[in-house]
Amino acid sequence: MKRSKTYILVGLIFISLTLDAQDINSPFSRFGLGQLYGQNISTQLQSMGGISLAVSDPYIIDMANPASYASFNSETMVFQTGILGGTKSLKNTLLSTSSNYATLSHVSIGFPVVKWWRMSLGATPYSKTGYNTQVSKTVEGYGNILNNRWGKGGLNRYYIGNGFRLGKNLRLGVNVNYLSGNISLYNLAYQPDSAFLLGTKVENYTRVSDFIYDWGLQYDIHFKGKKKLTIGLVYSNKINAKAYRSTLSTTLTGGYGTTPDKTYDTIQYNPDERGNIVIPEHYGGGLSYSDEGKWLIGADFQMQKWSKFAYFGTSESLQNDWKIAVGGEYTPNHSSISPLRKRITYRMGARYNRTYLYLNGSSISELAFSTGVKFPFKRSRTNINLGIEVGSRGTLKNNLIKETFFNFSFGINIVEHWFYKRKYR
Repeated sequence: MKRSKTYILVGLIFISLTLDAQDINSPFSRFGLGQLYGQNISTQLQSMGGISLAVSDPYIIDMANPASYASFNSETMVFQTGILGGTKSLKNTLLSTSSNYATLSHVSIGFPVVKWWRMSLGATPYSKTGYNTQVSKTVEGYGNILNNRWGKGGLNRYYIGNGFRLGKNLRLGVNVNYLSGNISLYNLAYQPDSAFLLGTKVENYTRVSDFIYDWGLQYDIHFKGKKKLTIGLVYSNKINAKAYRSTLSTTLTGGYGTTPDKTYDTIQYNPDERGNIVIPEHYGGGLSYSDEGKWLIGADFQMQKWSKFAYFGTSESLQNDWKIAVGGEYTPNHSSISPLRKRITYRMGARYNRTYLYLNGSSISELAFSTGVKFPFKRSRTNINLGIEVGSRGTLKNNLIKETFFNFSFGINIVEHWFYKRKYR
């Protein structure tokens, strides 16, 4: 059984790494740091609308609140990973298109250190950039000018988390995150009807590498039986992330459609300019009420002050974003001798997010509904999780774009008893 679980884990990671090359396609990822992924990216939490701040399951690695690590079982090692993908349609008042993608959602492990200390290690995406847009404008004396903008890349998060149990009910935690990655942005303006008019291309490459710290707290209030109310709080302080930027501006012919580009002259070249990207503070709180092994309901609220965001000393007119999530899960009968249909865990949730984007006088918001199931292995804590999410982002008002998405996620939690003493050999 242990060998088969290892094969599943290794195979899933290998498949996920090959999928990671598939870019997203969202015009909204052009702004700020791109499309943010947050930390509640496991299938289990996504299926409950993304609630995570007050969840303390010993067999789920909940990166959103590092205090949750202190709930890990003292005898087990938890391996957790998954695949995230989906299909998306984009439309405005004139056109529509669709795309799909798949990527590695996360790889993480959790384990005990001593009686009051637990740890977790892992890697997750922090943000992704992927878009390709074209705008046509008539300029007097030049005719029809096309402006083609595209971008790709993203930032990844590598973390070491610590959770500490202080007494029976209080848990504290901290994630030390190393943020790194590259974002490439391109802008090409040209006159497609003239072979003699030069186009202009601007290429911007940004590398980011620095540390971010997340702090968390959870407190349990126990009631009759195994019922409990959990309060969760998180905070991340503002940082000035170290970054390097290279800019190249050239005049050229071609570069659009199947026409090869030919550089005519260099207008500007600034290699490896040092600077900072201001990532603002983030905080949130959550509540959950549960009966251990049977059901859980919860709600989260999170906010981040993206109005303080700055890129190499320049603000991008972003707004503060906030998110509300509600959700829960239910297991008919969690006993190991129950038939599979009664041991399946059913999940459901919803979320509303006012993103950091404010375009053409409109706030860009998201609304999504999710559901999922957990299939446990027989005589084991290991389980497979499936989840789906449907929702929309943006609006058709004020010449903007609306995205409709269908996301799926597949995750596996491998739980092994590594830290116990045998009585007999």
